[in-house]
Amino acid sequence: MEYWLPVIEARTAPVPRRMQQREITPISAAAADDGAEAYRHPWLRLLRLHHWAKNVLLIVPFLAAQAWVRPMAFAALALGMLAFSLVASATYVLNDLADVAFDRAHAVKRHRPLAAGSIGPVPALIAAALLALAGLGAAALVGSAFLVTLLAYVALTTLYTRRLKRVALLDVLALAGLWTVRLVAGAAAIQVALSAWLLSFGAFLFLSLSLVKRCAELEAHGGRPDEPLPGRGYVRADLSTLASFGISTGIVSVLVLALFVDSTSAQLRYPHHERLWLVCPPMWFWLCRIWLETARGRMHHDPLVFSLRDSASWAALAAVALAWALALAPV
Repeated sequence: MEYWLPVIEARTAPVPRRMQQREITPISAAAADDGAEAYRHPWLRLLRLHHWAKNVLLIVPFLAAQAWVRPMAFAALALGMLAFSLVASATYVLNDLADVAFDRAHAVKRHRPLAAGSIGPVPALIAAALLALAGLGAAALVGSAFLVTLLAYVALTTLYTRRLKRVALLDVLALAGLWTVRLVAGAAAIQVALSAWLLSFGAFLFLSLSLVKRCAELEAHGGRPDEPLPGRGYVRADLSTLASFGISTGIVSVLVLALFVDSTSAQLRYPHHERLWLVCPPMWFWLCRIWLETARGRMHHDPLVFSLRDSASWAALAAVALAWALALAPV
């Protein structure tokens, strides 16, 4: 509780001058809150229910292992996704509590319920505790391996919130790790070994998306080349360097996918493993589109929110699903 006292006090504290931004065109609070414009109630926006979509990643090991032949796997996976979603909402609340002063200086995040003052810090802290307890209880029902994985997620996200998010490069590694842990959790929920191919592909892909997030924030922040991004370890002059890191790691993820196509693992699992090559072009297109929109200054600070709104991203996903189904087809 001692850690949160300064955060609670920060609710009424003025925003430091060094964190103030130049004025931009006003936007409504409903349209500004991280893609949660469908949620008018402050509590629904605080919990960021649209971010539960990230936990669809738990399904990926299920599909990769072709575990649909095991009926019990469905129940374990569904309960695991619920547990992860509840705990994730708790961590988002804690993250907002820690960042409330910085969010007030952000052109978009200032409309979040805690930053705007529509929800107090004490009720938010209580809600976070209840969500975490419910999520961890559900995780215990899934199994000990899944519970340990979820606890590792909580530990990493806590470390990220308290320290790593302000350390350049370590912050994006931590973000990529939080995404990757979901793959590990999905495998733990259905008790299958996580493929090294899938782990490598996911790690590079998520690192690229994490760098998209930072580049989009730097682009939106504006200011002088040496002006720091509030609450982060970057200045605007870092933008081109971070973009080069992100583009290269994204291409590496597609390369890992291409190398998997002719691997022994692919040959054993897929009747027509060569058709998996068709997954690579839409993946390349989607990643390049993400980075092109980032370079044009049109990327949302969360690439998931952008993709959920983007028809071209949905078309790329459909093409990936079709190619995967063709590789599984018996003829």
